[in-house]
Parts: sequence; C-alpha cells; structure tokens
Amino acid sequence: MIKNLLYFVLFVSFVYTNNDLKAQSFDADKVIYGSSPFQDSLWGIDTTTWDVKYRIAPTLPGFSITGCNGIAFDPETYQTFIIMKVTGVTGRVLGTIDLKTGICTEIGNLGDNFSSITFRENGQLYGVTGDGATVPETLYLIDKLTGVPTLLTALGNGADGEVICYNRADDYLYHWSGNGTLVFEKILPDPPYTITNIPVIGTTGGETFGSMYNNPDQFIISNIASHFKRLSTTGEYSNDLNTNPDDLRGIVMVPNFVINDDSICQRVGALEIKSACLQLFDSVYYHWGDGTIDSVTTTTESISHIYSATGSYTVSIELANGVIPASTFTSFTLVVKNTPGVTLSGSTNLCSGSTVLLSGTSGGTSQWYMNGTMIPGATSNTYLASVSGSYNMTKTNLAGCRDTAQVPKVVVDVLNPVITLGHDTTVCGAITLNAMNTDASYLWTSGNSQQTETITSSGTYSVTVTDLNNCHNADTILINVNDLPLVNLGADASVCFPGILLDAMNTGAATVYVWSTGGSSQTEQITETGIYSVLVTDVNACSMSDTISVVVNSNPVVALGNDTTGCASVLITPNMSGYFLWSDDTTNPDLLVTSTGTYHVTVFDSNGCLSSDTINVTINALPIVSLTILDSTLCYYESSEILTGLPSGGTFSGTSVSGNQFDPSVGIGLYDIIYLYTDGNGCASSDTMTIEVSTCVGINENLSNMFGVYPNPSNGVVILTIPLEGATIELSDYLGNIIEQERTVQVGDTSLDLSGYPNGVYLISFNTNNMKITKRIVVIH
Repeated sequence: MIKNLLYFVLFVSFVYTNNDLKAQSFDADKVIYGSSPFQDSLWGIDTTTWDVKYRIAPTLPGFSITGCNGIAFDPETYQTFIIMKVTGVTGRVLGTIDLKTGICTEIGNLGDNFSSITFRENGQLYGVTGDGATVPETLYLIDKLTGVPTLLTALGNGADGEVICYNRADDYLYHWSGNGTLVFEKILPDPPYTITNIPVIGTTGGETFGSMYNNPDQFIISNIASHFKRLSTTGEYSNDLNTNPDDLRGIVMVPNFVINDDSICQRVGALEIKSACLQLFDSVYYHWGDGTIDSVTTTTESISHIYSATGSYTVSIELANGVIPASTFTSFTLVVKNTPGVTLSGSTNLCSGSTVLLSGTSGGTSQWYMNGTMIPGATSNTYLASVSGSYNMTKTNLAGCRDTAQVPKVVVDVLNPVITLGHDTTVCGAITLNAMNTDASYLWTSGNSQQTETITSSGTYSVTVTDLNNCHNADTILINVNDLPLVNLGADASVCFPGILLDAMNTGAATVYVWSTGGSSQTEQITETGIYSVLVTDVNACSMSDTISVVVNSNPVVALGNDTTGCASVLITPNMSGYFLWSDDTTNPDLLVTSTGTYHVTVFDSNGCLSSDTINVTINALPIVSLTILDSTLCYYESSEILTGLPSGGTFSGTSVSGNQFDPSVGIGLYDIIYLYTDGNGCASSDTMTIEVSTCVGINENLSNMFGVYPNPSNGVVILTIPLEGATIELSDYLGNIIEQERTVQVGDTSLDLSGYPNGVYLISFNTNNMKITKRIVVIH
C-alpha cells in the first residue's frame, strides 16, 4: 500500500553536559485537526496549550471546496480521509487530505449528504448520513477505494447533525445526534447492529460536530458552541477545554514522530525520536538501520539510539494495533558523522607550588573543563593545571562532532621532597652531604646523581631531588674547607742502629704534635723496632695522622784477626759473610795482600748495616830460585840428566827424580821437575822445568798465555784481554751462582757490561779445553 509520510520538525541544538552531547528539549506535536463545514478551513489545535497551531485551506485540483464535514484516520493505510462539499457537485465527495499541505485527492462521490466518517481497527470505513440526506441518519459501510456506500442500519433520530466515532477498546461505533434533544448511543458494527442508548450526564454544550477516540474510556468532542469537551463512554461530559476559532465538524489526531537531528555524531550523539497521538495503536517498532530493532509500547513517548559507526542510515518506524500486521508508518535518513577520540596524558601528581602539563588529542578545536566546569580561554590541546581537580577536554572536529575522554585526569596535590643539607659550615679536609629521600633521583651541581656528595674544596653546593611523584625540591649550602695538615712519615722502613729520625713536618707556632711514644715535637728519634704514629693538629683545629712500621736492625761485627806476617802474600778473610769493600777498593770476600802495610775492610750485611776492621800485615819476599837443566829434551835411551838449583840447599822433586838426577828411562812423555828452596824467614820458593822424553823423532811445544781483566774495581764496564782462540767466558756472583752462561769470545780485548748489576764482587772465568782461569772483579757504581 501507498503510505503517506508525515512531515518532521527537526531540532539541532547541542550542548555539552557531563561528557555527553544532548539535544535541546523538543516534543512531538499533539495536534487535533478539525474541518470547518462552513468555510474552506482546516484547523490544527495544540492540545497542550489549546492554541491554534495551523490553518490551511483545503484544495481539490479542478474544484472549489466550500466546506468539509467529517475526517477519519485509516490505521491500515495511514491516510486521512475527508468528506468535502464541492461546488457544482451533488452530494458529498470522499477523498484523502494531506494535513501538511491541505491538498485533497478525490476517491469518489458518496451519492448522498454524509456528515461523518470513522475507521474501524481493521481498516473498514463507516459513514453516517445527515438530516438533509435522501436517506438521513443511516449507518453505511463505505468502500474506501471507490467511495461507494453500503447501507447497514438506521440510527437514532436526534433531529440535528449526525456524528459517529469508533472505540477500539470495546469495538463499538458511537453515535451523536440532535441539539436541544441529544441522542448518544453505541452500535455494534456487525449484524444485527445492536444499538444501545447511553444516558447523558453534564452539560453537552449543544449539538456535537465532531468526535475522536482519546483512550479506552474517553472521547474528545467538538460542539456547535466551538468548544472541545471530554466525554466518557458512559455519557459524562467535562467542562469546556477551550474555545475554538470555528465550528469543527470533524476532528482527528494522527500519529506524529519527530527526531532531534538528521545528522549526529557517532558514540556520543544519540538519535532521539519522540512520538505522540498513538492512541489508535499498541506497539511501535524502530528499525535503526544498523541491524538493531527496538519494540516499545505506544505509551513510550521517547526513545534514543547511539551509533557506533559512521555512515548513512535509514530509520523506519512500524505501527501495530494487534489486528492489522505491522507496517512502516514513516522513515527518514540520517548521517552519522565521525567523532574524535579523546585521550589525555600528563602527570596526576601536582607538586607544591608547581604546575602539571596536561595534553589531549590534537586537531580540531578544544575546550578544557575542571570538575565539570568550562575553563575560560583553555582552548588548546594542552593545559597547564595549577590546582588539583578532575580535568577533561572536549574535542570538536570539522564535522562538528564533540567528545571527551572516557577517563578524566584527576590531579591531586602532593608534597615536594624535604631536603636539609644543613647550615653553612667550615670543615677540615672534606664533608659528605646527604640529600636524604631514599628512592628519589638526585642532581648535584657537580653532576653527581647519587644520594650523597663528598665535598673537598670550598664553595657553594646545591642539589635538586626529584621523588617518585616527579616532585622536586632543592637546597644550597656554603662550605669552607680547610686543608688537612700534610703528614707523611714515609714508607715503612728497615734501618740500622741507632735507628731513624721521623719528621711530622707542618712547622708552625700553633701546630700540635702527639706521637704514639708520648713525644710532642715535630721530630721523633726511633731506636727500636715497632709501629709508630703521630697526630698533627694545625691552627684551624684540623687534624691528620700517619703511621709507620720501623724495623731497627743490629749492626754486624767484623774481625780481621791479629796483625800477621806472611811470605810473598797473605790472604785476609773476615769472620762473616756479606758485601765487602777493602781499602784497595776491591770487593772480594777476602783480600790477597802482597806487600807490607795496613789494610781496612767495610762489610755490609743483608740488612744494609755495616761494620769495619783494620789489620797490619808484614810481607817477606820469597827467595829467588832457579832450576837449571842442561837438556830439556831427552831420548828415553839416554843416561840420567844432572839437575842444578840455586841457591843451593834446596830439594828436587818430580817423576823419575832421585837426588839431583832425572832418569829418562821412565818412558816417553812430559815430566815436570821442581826445585824448592826455603830461606831463613821460612819463606819458600820454587822453579819448575819440563823435560820431554821422546823417541827423538819430533818435538811438541806448549804455549802459556795470560788472561787480563781491568779496570778493577770497575764502575760497570770491564775490559777482558783474551789470549787464546776458541775460549769462552762465564760470569757468576762471589758465591759461585752463574749469572751469565758461557759465550765464545775472540782473541784480543772485548768488553763486558756489568752496569745492570748491583754493587758487589763477581767472578769471571776464562775457559779452554784443558784450562780454566778465574778472576775476581769488584763493581762499584
């Protein structure tokens, strides 16, 4: 079926309240439409104020309307039907009317003078003829598609005017007739069309011109006196409700739906629909266009819906009366615009005397609120909060949609950390400052980020402390640092008797010394092994101490023995080991004396302590002895060789020697012959010669060369005179421990660098296949 769309009045004003966007107050009109039988007027009366809301002149294309008798609303087609008086047309014309424009559409000629029409709940149209009709005061069933009436039954005669109205609560047709004498009755709309008279109670106000169903127990009627009254189904009239501008022959209220806007914002904007004049229906179905359907009773006059997604939606509204299947009464389209998402960031802790920077989503226009109240001028996406409270921000985008953060920022007051470095002060050497406030972060003027700071120089120092609430505080202190007295007793010492003189330094009239020995002077003589300390206090009352461990070693006692006499040489050997320095600058452990004189030695023990002694030595010369052999090469078969020695009186010795003769028969070989002579001082000397016994076929020669070492003593570099090819040298300390392994040297002078070795006595050996010559060397740097 074709259904007429009602017009809608839209209200589009929004205000911000508690994080929601809400529509300005609006209502669906509750209007009674009434037709004038005497002039071409359609009136709209607001039942809230009973004021005139509309006046429209009904029109029928091609004709002139001089009056309208009855109006009725079809619950099936949702059309409003009207009876028209048309110029030049006999009888009444049935048509439909657009209540918004007044334009009428002809259905058909009713064929008689019909004065009133009404619709049953199932969509059947009933009409009644008036007194001027060919068949007056008669009830008809009218074909609403053609206007052809079918007679049903005669009604009660009240002499003037005929009005009928259907009551859906009891399924009866109610009939009014007459002026002075009023007939009020109800008719069963089905055979046998039983009619029941209803007694009238109260003041009728004259002839009834129009009637409409208001609720199961009540009608609203218009009368000849141009008033509205309420009339119960039991016949009781109310007082006048108003005064109408005209006599309204037919009255009707049609369903009305209005929306708050045809353009809303997703999530925060609600599409609200208000309804009125639904007394002819039981249920309303709202198809929101996003798959959601709400079913409510007609007593629900307001309903809303929020869209989660943007887009264009068609909302359709269906009405149901329990008899006719629900169908769409009206529909409308709306656009759901994008709503900006709002998030807030920033600290929730407001430090004493500080501010908190709150930030919201950028873009669009912004407005900040505190505790639900708008903050004037706070229209950027950031706000610097200086007082505690609940903060939120609305964001409006270019589409005009506005939203707030779901969770506001609740800013609370918190205390700044407490810092007390102390009063300005003077200290000795250093002081450690404590910023307190465990688990906080710290920044000292030095850049240190620890809780404590050690100060060693005078100056102004400050620290900034930031706690877990991100609150901070600072403190500053002036510190004068006096230097500690400089006390250095030196490294632990090992000394020789009589000990060591310790010096605490820091001379000054106001300096105080306290030694562990009880001394109070700047210096202290230490003669015994032990641990010693001193505390020095200067003029600024600053103190410093130092400690030293001292070992006092006893001095060694060296003895060279009694003065002595020797032949050619005397070997002087001290009674102890150690490092030696003789009066001739040699450093051997002993001294070979070859001339008469006084000799002195200084001995250093392993602790570096020394002792010395002196000895007088007398050296007698050795006698000059010579051995003469007439022939030093003999054949083994020759006779004995006579040996001659000077001075006489000595003795001959050697292999195959008897008396003063050598017998070559001993065999082939080399034989040493020794002549020993002892003088009156007991000094002895000898001479040696070698006799070769051979087969007399060749002679072997033996060459003896000398090995030289100089200078001696040496300051480090020693010159060696090498007399023989293929020789090697070896360096060892005076105890025989090898320091440098054997190495081959060339004949002639070669140098040996001993500057890397400490002072002392060393042994240098000259080695060949059949001989080893060792000499001592003293090194003194």
